Parts: sequence; C-alpha cells; structure tokens
Amino acid sequence: MILDLSKKEHLPMINMYKKCKGIALVDKYLPELSPLNKMYVINSLEDWEKVENEFPVEMMTARCDCLRGVNGKLPNGQTFKRDRVKGYIEEVKNSVPEAVIILEDMKEGTNERIHTQGGVTLDIKIGEHVYMDYVGPSFDARELCLGKAVHESWKIPWKEVPFMKDSAMKKYKVTEVSQSEYIETAKERILFLIKAFPDKKDEILETMPKRYTGITKQIFRDIVEQVIFPLWMQHEQLTRNDLNSFGVEINIVEDGTLVPMEIQVPDRFKEKENQER
Repeated sequence: MILDLSKKEHLPMINMYKKCKGIALVDKYLPELSPLNKMYVINSLEDWEKVENEFPVEMMTARCDCLRGVNGKLPNGQTFKRDRVKGYIEEVKNSVPEAVIILEDMKEGTNERIHTQGGVTLDIKIGEHVYMDYVGPSFDARELCLGKAVHESWKIPWKEVPFMKDSAMKKYKVTEVSQSEYIETAKERILFLIKAFPDKKDEILETMPKRYTGITKQIFRDIVEQVIFPLWMQHEQLTRNDLNSFGVEINIVEDGTLVPMEIQVPDRFKEKENQER
C-alpha cells in the first residue's frame, strides 16, 4: 500500500488514519502554510524500497499512525537522515504490526529541530475560546503535545479574535514558566535532541538558551494573523465538517516561518477543561 496525499482518490483511505487526517487538514484549511512537498503513507519495508529515492538523503521526517481501535504504543516520529528510515519502520512494526508509516518530504528548513524559535499548540473551541500554549527557542511542539513542557499560555475569548492587538499578548496570558522550571525542560529537550542527532551534541548544547525570555511580539502576532484569524474566518466551514473543537500543532523555525504540522481531529485531540491553567 502506497498512498499519496496529492492524489484526491487516496484521501478517503488516508483520512481513515487519525494522524494522517490531521496532516491532510492542514493542506485543506491552512494551505499557504503547508510544509509538505510530498507525503506518502506506507505499511511495509517493501513499500519503502519503492519510494526511497523520492526522498532527500540528508533530512526527512517519518511518523507512524494506526486505525482507531488498534492497541499498542507507537514510537515517536523522527526527523533524520534517509538511511535511518528502514530501522524506524522495523521499530514501528515490531511495536504495532498494523501501524502505517507516514513519510514526509518537507520544504527546506521546515523540519528543523535544533535551531527553532519554539512551538505552539492551539486548543480551539468555536464560539468559546482559543487556548494557546508556547515553548521557546530550540523547542518545538513535541514537548507540548507530550505534556512535557509549557513555557507560556493564553486564554483568548472567541469573540475577541478579530479585534486582537499586540496588547492581547499580556491581556490574555494566564501562565509563564519559572526559570528553574524552564531549566528542567531544557535538560529534557537536550537529551532528546542528542539522541536524535548524536553527531550534533556540541551544536545542541551551544544553541539551547540558558534562560527563558518569553515569546516575542512578532511570533505572537504571526500566530494570530496567519493561523488563528484564518481559522476564525473559516469557522462556518469547520463546523459543517464537524470540527467544532480541535487542536493545531505548530513549529516555528529559525527564520520565524510557521510550520503547522497537524490539525488534530476530535477523536485524536483531548479537549482541555474550560478553566484557567
């Protein structure tokens, strides 16, 4: 099985997988920000051998997914050199034999994991609120999605989205990490990056900020203007497609480019409680 995201006839099968559907929804609702050059969904080493040469040698992204009801702990997605994909497929299949592998050829720079300006997750409930969580430079949305770190958070009333100014960055903020808490999250992130990129240990240690200095005004403004407001504008279409409550996972690379990785569909995204955090 080789499914190609660019082929409309493959979309119904791609959308059977929860994470795959979330990636496809980025193409649908935030097409100008889509980081993908190409995405295939495969389920075997034999499939990989057929498409291997279509992916870049130095850096590509491999993730995994399974149908609803399939049990087992899936390995985390990885961004690495192409020659490591075979081992990743074997790891996935040993863990959950029914799983599929998502192969992503991403636009230049969009799969950067070390030199970043951070990551954001949004919890959007149409008509009620937008929760926004952020982690800082050298992090990405991985830590937010796994519940390992949150450096700052905001709760934005839905009705205020079209009228937000830069002052909203302070007005709607509900939490900010302490420096001691930040250091602990940085240690965990460093260990993760060194495991993923063992030949870049010195670069990783040099790049990781020693202190948390807060989100920049430009990043906050870009998230509002390029993601939150465009989704607000499409709220009627989202509702018609049963997306009343959903999440958005966004990485921010070194030059400030926003990279939405996934719009998390309701059966994949656990809605946060309506309370101050």
